[in-house]
Amino acid sequence: MFLPENIDLAYSEKYVLTLRLAADEFAYSIHCPTDASVFHYQKTSFGNALSYAENVQKLIFDFNIFTQFFRATHVVTASPAFTLVPDAFFEKNRAAELFDFNFQEPSETVLSDAVCDGSLHVVYGVDEKVHSFLSRNLSYPQFRHYTSPLIDAWASYRADEDVKRCFVDFNDTYVTVVCFAGDRLLSANSFPDKKRYDALYFIASVWEKLSMNQDRDILFLSGDLAARPESADTLRKLILHVEPVVLTPSVSLTKQQVASIPTDIIVRLCE
Repeated sequence: MFLPENIDLAYSEKYVLTLRLAADEFAYSIHCPTDASVFHYQKTSFGNALSYAENVQKLIFDFNIFTQFFRATHVVTASPAFTLVPDAFFEKNRAAELFDFNFQEPSETVLSDAVCDGSLHVVYGVDEKVHSFLSRNLSYPQFRHYTSPLIDAWASYRADEDVKRCFVDFNDTYVTVVCFAGDRLLSANSFPDKKRYDALYFIASVWEKLSMNQDRDILFLSGDLAARPESADTLRKLILHVEPVVLTPSVSLTKQQVASIPTDIIVRLCE
């Protein structure tokens, strides 16, 4: 791993570090909130020789980039295993019980993020060893699920229009579908997207269950659309109003970067 010349970790307190942990890969970004020209994103895949926790530990120890004191350090969990709980029913000391009711994930530290101005909570798990290790070795890490910035950003995106809005983000090996009526969240789910028509099936199912109108409601697309051209093309044939999500990050990104960098990372750059 390397850093571009315009990032000087002798002044690490100027930068924001974001780690993104997926099932079989590790990605990170560094940017400077006061300098739009400073941004770096890199990812690497994990092999099978070591456990997930061992792979993360080896990366952190092999490269002294990540243990510096940064302006802020974010750790994003990119896992499709999450559940949404309305604030009226949420109790932090029962978050693990709520998570375990829906998922059987071994050795997980259960965390939660407040979204939609605190009206909802995203409950998710992080590998227990990874959470403990990063908490000890990073500078005041803030853990968050990848859906949380997406839900918060999309809640206000064109919310004044009198239509339902469905946001579909293509990334990794799953597709994330989040729907709103105004600023009210209707549903949020991640679905597997490994076979050719997986995404189309799940998106159509969501539209049917929410009684969305193909001629009136809006479908917004984001993520790596080039990797699923048949999905995007078919959706445009089925739904009248299909538009890309337009984001305005505070750093300069190329079109290639916008297409390849996870949308949740780009959304954080718009904050």
